Amino acid sequence: MRRNRTGNRSIECSACQSRSERTRRRLIEVAVGVFSELGYEAASTRIIAEQAQTSPMSVFYHFGSKRGLYRAAAEFVGSNIARLFQPVCDIAHQGLVSTTLTHDQTLRLFIEFIAGIMRAESDAGTPNSWLQFIRRERVDPTEALEIFNTQYASTFEVGLEFISRLTKLPTKAAETRLQLLAVFSMSELLWTDRSLVLRIMGWKAFGEEETQILEGTLRNNLRALYAQKELRLQL
Repeated sequence: MRRNRTGNRSIECSACQSRSERTRRRLIEVAVGVFSELGYEAASTRIIAEQAQTSPMSVFYHFGSKRGLYRAAAEFVGSNIARLFQPVCDIAHQGLVSTTLTHDQTLRLFIEFIAGIMRAESDAGTPNSWLQFIRRERVDPTEALEIFNTQYASTFEVGLEFISRLTKLPTKAAETRLQLLAVFSMSELLWTDRSLVLRIMGWKAFGEEETQILEGTLRNNLRALYAQKELRLQL
């Protein structure tokens, strides 16, 4: 009998833990939507708890504070987007192993890297709440911005290595970093300002044809920027 009670307590404990984990995840998912819509200051733990169908005390139990929940929401968004980029980064890393690539070979790999990131962003159907969360953080940054920077560090490092090889500038040079930010902004526009792109282009939605047009434009812009870079630097 004692053994059965022990077994029952173990099952009950496991069930409680599972419910607790589900509540925690639900709070994070709801928080991303509320924070992205209202911003940090206007969002309240009461609203988040109500939408997550739990008590406000659950927020403090799982995260300690509203700020702790905000950080967890940022980590959730950042880690999921970084996971989308990882396969693209892995392929780029493999290409960069060679130190004997020509300028044209490096440029082709770089174009595939940036296009791959753009494709990963559009194909994954990233929730609008994630995109709005990131946009708000960039306009009015908090410590969550550092979370994003950490999550995207490997992607940024790969991009810097490409720019450095194409321009012969050090990876730590200010111009190298500024150029990479400009390049990333071209692809990020698609997923951080979808409604703006649709309105300007007069499109109703992002379909295969629209995505191909945007990707083709991105590829052409990168070729124009870097195809003759090596030659200009030698003159």
